[in-house]
Amino acid sequence: MKSVGMSRLFFQRLLGFGRELREVGGLRVGTGQILEFCSSAAWLSPSDVYWVGRATLIGHRDEIQAYDEIFYRYWGQDVSRAGQTRHEVERVRAVAEGEFEEGERGGDADAGSLRASRLELLRHKSFSRLSAEELSELARLISNVRLSVAMRRSRRRETVRRGQPDIRRTIRRAFRTGGEPIEFVRRGAKYRSRRIVFVLDVSGSMAAYSRGLLVFAHAAVRSNARWEAFCFGTRLTRVTHLLKSQDPDEALRRAGDEVNDWDGGTQIGRSVKRFLDDFGHGGLARGAIVVMCSDGLEVGEPRVLEEEMDRLSRLAYRVVWLNPLQEIAGYQPLAYGMQCALPYLDIFASGHNLASLENLAWELGRL
Repeated sequence: MKSVGMSRLFFQRLLGFGRELREVGGLRVGTGQILEFCSSAAWLSPSDVYWVGRATLIGHRDEIQAYDEIFYRYWGQDVSRAGQTRHEVERVRAVAEGEFEEGERGGDADAGSLRASRLELLRHKSFSRLSAEELSELARLISNVRLSVAMRRSRRRETVRRGQPDIRRTIRRAFRTGGEPIEFVRRGAKYRSRRIVFVLDVSGSMAAYSRGLLVFAHAAVRSNARWEAFCFGTRLTRVTHLLKSQDPDEALRRAGDEVNDWDGGTQIGRSVKRFLDDFGHGGLARGAIVVMCSDGLEVGEPRVLEEEMDRLSRLAYRVVWLNPLQEIAGYQPLAYGMQCALPYLDIFASGHNLASLENLAWELGRL
């Protein structure tokens, strides 16, 4: 999508630079990052391109040298940063994060285009960098994400056009016509969507992401009365009833008051065991899609986590794990807790921003 006030040629040059970093420099630059880079560059002068790229395209200081070399080769400019003032750098960072100030947006851009660009930036902005105002705006965007999951065959049966003859109902209806079976009733299997159960890590290590993920769970739980949500740190807490509130801010406040171990330690294995013992075999996990949201930094006994994940994978229809740390360039699931869980997962994704959750919704529809 070409931003307002940007020529087509300049837009193509920006796209080409992003591809150059990925293909020639070997940097892990995603499509979302390139779009964020292009959108941010539209509101600044060409001389600010270097800092826009620094703010949006690289995720670690080790990548700066490769970025500088490719920038100089691609743009043919000196990348010396001696002349950049602190104010200019902060202004570029604010635009890259969608924090526009009055007078910096460009006089030729209409309000609708500005809002569209801001929402696009918000889709790709990490939950760890959201302000309270942006979190509220994110809740409105997440409510538009529709989770479509596979159907499962119920034990119940219903009247259908084609199926096995339902003799009992056929005879009952024949009483209306003097005993003559004029209307033949057939019955077949009843299908309904599979249950989704969210199990959210709200420990201290997940503090930067837990509220954004809880907003996602809030929107999902409100969209289907059969879906469930749990939070855990060192203990498990069922929060489904707390997320029924229409106001996401109120739902988050109530969940924060109810969960006593918010921002505390992490005992994933113990919490999964409690979930399976108390709720799993009772029907919540059986045949359901269980979405675990955690960084995998287990402080409990890893053997317990491995045993319970094996148990969960045999009980649930599919097991999904969202680890927001995947947004970090070069991330590898080396934490021992993550290593224990990986063999039992059907989907291992990020979930660090709205765009990644939209991708998850698409993946769930294919299960």
